[in-house]
Amino acid sequence: MTIPLAAIILLFFNGCIGKSKPARFYTLSTISENGMTQPGDNQARNLAIGFGPVKLADYLEQSRIITRTGDNKIKQAEFDQWSGSLRNNLTNVLAENIGDLLSTERVSIYPWRSYMPIDYQVTVDIIRFDGRLGKEAVLTARWSVLSGTDKTIVAMKRSDISEQTGSGGYEGLVAAQSRALAQLSREIAEAIKAADSGKQSDK
Repeated sequence: MTIPLAAIILLFFNGCIGKSKPARFYTLSTISENGMTQPGDNQARNLAIGFGPVKLADYLEQSRIITRTGDNKIKQAEFDQWSGSLRNNLTNVLAENIGDLLSTERVSIYPWRSYMPIDYQVTVDIIRFDGRLGKEAVLTARWSVLSGTDKTIVAMKRSDISEQTGSGGYEGLVAAQSRALAQLSREIAEAIKAADSGKQSDK
């Protein structure tokens, strides 16, 4: 019995479809995981930090990693994805970094219990978090530091951070994005130190 040519072609393409590439999953890393920890100089204060809420631009609210192919053009990775919620991963990394930089374990992630004392609250709005493969990762964020129960704003800033990827793949991009988060964490930690130093000198 002769198999029709059309059936042979159909079987071939079905076989190709069944052998699609497996997805690759990535996660952001903290400064301690990257060996970049620089202990804070205010260990005696043991500040209580409330971190969050953290907001992401709408285009980042998905599992696939986003890159830029032009100034106004983005691309969703086909097989390269975040291992879980990007918002949660990013929030946890920033909170861990802040704790390390300020030498405090008293870091609570939003929403925290109302009875928990908070010295400073940090809010972050991520405007851009992407990059170009083989070139750079870009992080743009607006953030504020609020003091005490009355939530007085002691710092408000926009950070524009760029890190070279060093390689052409997604692993290099995610590593560069982690370094960009480390830089953002340092800027926030320095703002908290400055605010707390001023508060202590006023006493």
